[in-house]
Formats: sequence, structure tokens, C-alpha cells
Amino acid sequence: MKKFSFQLEPVLKYKSDILEVRRNEHSRALKAVVDQENHIQELENEKRAYMLEFEEKKKGFITVIEASVYESYLQRQNAVIRTEHKKLKQLQKTEEEKRNIMIEAKKEKLSIEKLREIKVGQYNQAVQKENEMFIEEFVSNSRIRMQQG
Repeated sequence: MKKFSFQLEPVLKYKSDILEVRRNEHSRALKAVVDQENHIQELENEKRAYMLEFEEKKKGFITVIEASVYESYLQRQNAVIRTEHKKLKQLQKTEEEKRNIMIEAKKEKLSIEKLREIKVGQYNQAVQKENEMFIEEFVSNSRIRMQQG
């Protein structure tokens, strides 16, 4: 019997390539989310350090101008953090979309792989049946020769 050949092998290769591209896209989107979260955390840490410094200065002597500078900086930092949170939300949305696209690509590839498994099973059954028929024919021919001889 001829060697097993899956007619959809080029499609399976294509789906595998597409899945790899989708995984890379998702990975980049996930990295962007993590990077943005880290950036926000750094901004929060800077703000917290500045607030502590401001609190320490208020315990001692601080001019109205200095207090105004601290408050302006903190307001600006809050605005920047809000903006960065909006960016984070958008990046999270993009990451979720990329994940869903990747999942769909994986499903498509798995369906073709499942079909391939079915075809391999059918091929193996046909090979087994052919072998059984060959053995039966061999045994039958052997019996006939023994009876004739």
C-alpha cells in the first residue's frame, strides 16, 4: 500500500504559520500591557515619594510658593497617571482582541489536525485490512498446496 498522504497538509502548514503569527501578535500586545502597568507603577511611586517629601517639608518651614509647586506637580502627576490608565485600558482591550484571534486560529488548526488524525486512523485500518487479506490469502494458498501435494 502506498505511503499515507494527507491532502490538506498545505492547509495545516498554513494554519500553523498563521497560529504562530497570532501568538506573536498576542505576545507583543501582552508585553505592551505589562510595560504600561510597570510605567504606571513607576509614576505612582514617583508621586508617592514626592508626596512624602511634601509632607516632610510641611512639618518644617515651607513657603507658599514651594507648597504651590508641590501641589501643581502632584496635580499634573495625577493627570498623567489618569492618561496612562486610559492607555492601559486600550492596551488591555487590544490584548484581549489578539488573544481571541489567537484562540480562533488555534481552533482552526486543531480542527484540521483532528481531521488528519481521523484520516491516519482510516489509513491504518485499511493497511491492517490489506495485511489481514494478504495473510488469509497466503494461508489459503498454503493449504491448497498442502492438499495438492
